[in-house]
Amino acid sequence: MIEAPVEQAIRLDAACVVVNLFRIPGQAVVTDHCIQNILKLKPECDRFSMPLMIEPLVFQPNQKAGGYMVDGDLDKILPLVRQAVELGADIIKADPTDDVAAYHQVIQIAGRIPVLVRGGGKAPDKEILDRTEKLIQQGASGIVYGRNIIQHADPAGMTRALMAIVHDGAKAKDAAKFIKG
Repeated sequence: MIEAPVEQAIRLDAACVVVNLFRIPGQAVVTDHCIQNILKLKPECDRFSMPLMIEPLVFQPNQKAGGYMVDGDLDKILPLVRQAVELGADIIKADPTDDVAAYHQVIQIAGRIPVLVRGGGKAPDKEILDRTEKLIQQGASGIVYGRNIIQHADPAGMTRALMAIVHDGAKAKDAAKFIKG
């Protein structure tokens, strides 16, 4: 962990401090280090009224995925999200589940804590927009997408489309009109 992370976040006018909570098969020590980091950060975040975002990430075994690839198994995600809640998360940034229709269970186990959904791997526009619509309908508070916007041929259009779904309740098919192409 960097030195004085909350004070650095304040100096940089950050909206929150983000810390990972990893579950890597065969690497329990990594999870323990993550928990120790959270336990150090939470009191400092509270002291400075800085929200703490915990990012619970479940990884597939290295041998299976050829690198640390995210595991969308609901039965693995739920306990880690619950642990993030119990460790004091003010916001949770969680992966989508393999079965998008089951994401409401992630929202439910988070209780009153807002859940932002990570974007996952690169996917076609229709898939991203449809998935986002379904996630928002199930109670996700927002999204945190990277490559599906930044690497898009029309990042501004994709951003407008996603904002229409998240903020205006637009349907995926209607939001797609914002994307040039």
